Amino acid sequence: ARDSAVMPTFALIDGFTVVGFLTLREHFPDAWDIHCIAIRADFRGQGHGSRLLAHAEAWLRERRVRFLQVKTVAETSPDPYYEQTREFYRRRGFTPIEIFPTLWDAHNPALQSIKVLNAG
Repeated sequence: ARDSAVMPTFALIDGFTVVGFLTLREHFPDAWDIHCIAIRADFRGQGHGSRLLAHAEAWLRERRVRFLQVKTVAETSPDPYYEQTREFYRRRGFTPIEIFPTLWDAHNPALQSIKVLNAG
């Protein structure tokens, strides 16, 4: 929540309920990442994550950003819950490019994926 006060943040609201949010972090003017994306469990599977991501990508394209990256737990982790997360990004055009076995810690190997938003 603290980071959303200082990073570009987009939210979906249904009535008085925050359904989900997405925060972005700039590494370089041409390269940003998805710092955090979350959808309430009772609202998942309804396209809300796709809508948030599409909105963030459009916002970044307007700013001529070329690359959007995301890191999530890699397939080499024994945690089965991240398969849906990895599949979410694959279906939306992200390409896995590297696994960092100890970036976070040995039990959470990080998978870095990237998407080209604007050709150079």
